[in-house]
Amino acid sequence: MYKKIGWFLLIFSMILAGKASAQEFSAASSKELREALSDPSVSVIKIQTGIYEGNFSIERKVHIIGDKGTRFIGSENGHVLTISGDDVIVENLEVEGSGSQNAGIYVTGDRAYLQHIALRNVFHGIYARNSYGHRFENNLITSFQSKNRHKGFGIYLVEAPNTSVKNNYFFHTQDGVYVSYSDFCEVSGNIMSKARYGVHTMDSRNILIADNRVTESINGLMIMQSYEVFILENYFYKNTENEGAGIFMYDTFDSKIASNIVRGNFRGMILENAQRNRLKFNQIQENDTGLVMGKNSNDNIIYLNNFSGNTKQIISEKDNRNLFSKDTYGNYFDDHQLLNLDQDHKVDFAYKSGDVFYQMADEEPLLQIFYQSPAVELWNMIEQYTPILSDAFIMDESPLAEPAPVKQKELKSEKRNARPSREPSLILFYFLITLTSLFILNYGRKHYEI
Repeated sequence: MYKKIGWFLLIFSMILAGKASAQEFSAASSKELREALSDPSVSVIKIQTGIYEGNFSIERKVHIIGDKGTRFIGSENGHVLTISGDDVIVENLEVEGSGSQNAGIYVTGDRAYLQHIALRNVFHGIYARNSYGHRFENNLITSFQSKNRHKGFGIYLVEAPNTSVKNNYFFHTQDGVYVSYSDFCEVSGNIMSKARYGVHTMDSRNILIADNRVTESINGLMIMQSYEVFILENYFYKNTENEGAGIFMYDTFDSKIASNIVRGNFRGMILENAQRNRLKFNQIQENDTGLVMGKNSNDNIIYLNNFSGNTKQIISEKDNRNLFSKDTYGNYFDDHQLLNLDQDHKVDFAYKSGDVFYQMADEEPLLQIFYQSPAVELWNMIEQYTPILSDAFIMDESPLAEPAPVKQKELKSEKRNARPSREPSLILFYFLITLTSLFILNYGRKHYEI
């Protein structure tokens, strides 16, 4: 009896080991790679270090793992790698050489997981369309380096909902991440520089944009025709190209903008036809203009923000109607004269922005040469203290006496979270099966000898 059980377990473990080894293939040439991709029995393809020329296509579930220095160089015509199969995993590759309007990796299958991939000299880095549920993590993406070639998007999502874009590094792209007609997506932990827009959304709903760093671009964010966008704990710095902004929201509704650091941009934030949004706990500092409330931007609640070191704190269209305080908590303005006789959390008189001088300079720009002159400062101070009728564009009835506590994260380096390998656990499983089989055979032999 023991002998039969032992032989059964030994043969079973050998079958499993043989099946596992049959599912894994090591490719050392483009020809071998194409053969492995077309073989349905191969579930894992390990690609050896080297150059693999041409365009490749993945049409089924498979796990691609490249060795260090594995390079896919496309034909400069079409997409370098096309993924139409579902549940494909690709990691540890270098991809370059797409067509002038194509992507390094083009995805139409569902639930693709792409990580630790360097995409260079391509139009779009990763382009996902008419699919869902992707994870694009820990990749480095840049577009064509030549100034004579148009640049594409780092990651381009078109009708690709429920996609996560995390911990990637983008530079010299048109947009870092462009989310178009794609709901319930997350863009977090990314670093972006020298782009048109760091993150761009269009006609999308319920998008999380968190913990990103965008610098040296035109706009850090360009949020357009989108609903329920959550912009949290990002850092927007030195986005000054073409009079750019840290955050530009156009036709954006019912969104939350909180705990962001918006520093050293030409304009900190711009709202244009943006309605029913909540702005709170943001640090808006050292911009030419802190906040611009453009036309038809109404019913927004703006409170517990810190405005400091901006040349102009807030400007607004006259007809806009917004709240700049809530439950007796307004915003902190470093240029507001402090008078707090009752020693509570707020200054004793309202903050007004859009003063007489600003209105005059808006009609006659040459008057800007007198900006911050002693006479203008004196007049503005009198207007702030005096409860007279005013044409101030905004009024904060409860300005804070001290800055609001803004949550600020330390800037993080690029993360590289490797996907855990299943190989060690499989090897241990087969070893234990084999050891158990030999033990039972040996025990059975001794038992019968007795």
